[in-house]
Amino acid sequence: MSIDLHMKRLGNIVFVVNLALGFAGCAFTNKLQTIPASFSVEGKEESVVIGRMITVHGTFLGAKPLGFFDRLSSMELTVGNETTGKIFIVVCDQSGSDSNFYVALPPGRYRLAELRRSSGEREFQEAVEKVVFTSPPIGRFEVGKGQVIYIGTLKLEYRGFLHNWQVENEYEDVVKSFRERYPHLNQEIVKALVQLE
Repeated sequence: MSIDLHMKRLGNIVFVVNLALGFAGCAFTNKLQTIPASFSVEGKEESVVIGRMITVHGTFLGAKPLGFFDRLSSMELTVGNETTGKIFIVVCDQSGSDSNFYVALPPGRYRLAELRRSSGEREFQEAVEKVVFTSPPIGRFEVGKGQVIYIGTLKLEYRGFLHNWQVENEYEDVVKSFRERYPHLNQEIVKALVQLE
């Protein structure tokens, strides 16, 4: 086995350990909700990061989940800033298994860490779906200073224990929704899709 492969595996282990330590300390202090309507990147270090998350459910005994139950929880994507070591939880704008997100993140190189279906204040938190990125595919993306950045549509298809991650480019649709909601943020939107490894 090559030294490069050993170093890559060691880097993955170190990141997962740092992620666990981050959760132990301040997981909820960095929970990022949708930016307010008046948000501006003018003169700020952080950028607005936009995109979409979709989970595609398999069927159980031929039946798909009912829309009512799908809307009981929202999706959260945990990312780690490899530059600073800080952990952030990106919360989708709406509940359900298909939603855009519009959050502010400081600059740096980010690594996807976890996708979680969150039930919020409900008692059955332990029963919600949880997929942890401790094995490939691993995804990374870059955030610059004071920009609006589209990182893609993160799509997870799963059937039982089999999971398939994809990053799709739905730039026009997501940007259209963003422009309608935040017309004052009219600068060019940088396309920097998540790179799966």
